Amino acid sequence: MHYLLTFRSLTYAQRAERILERAGVAGTVSRVPKAAATRGCAYCVTVAARHIARCLDVLRAAGLSPERVLLRRADGSLEADHDLS
Repeated sequence: MHYLLTFRSLTYAQRAERILERAGVAGTVSRVPKAAATRGCAYCVTVAARHIARCLDVLRAAGLSPERVLLRRADGSLEADHDLS
């Protein structure tokens, strides 16, 4: 399982990826899947489920909280885990 941390723009997602990388957590930037997009141009950082608590702490400390946190299950389905808006 993975988590998708959504951001309002590519720039914010890239910043988040760099912040997480400096904290030792790997993430991948991509567009939010259409089924989960609440805006036309949202991007996300995908991280392993085992790192989610650390990721959220690191990003909050940096002043860059995600808009939403989505859980991507093994079957590919998405579920809103947290709504941070």
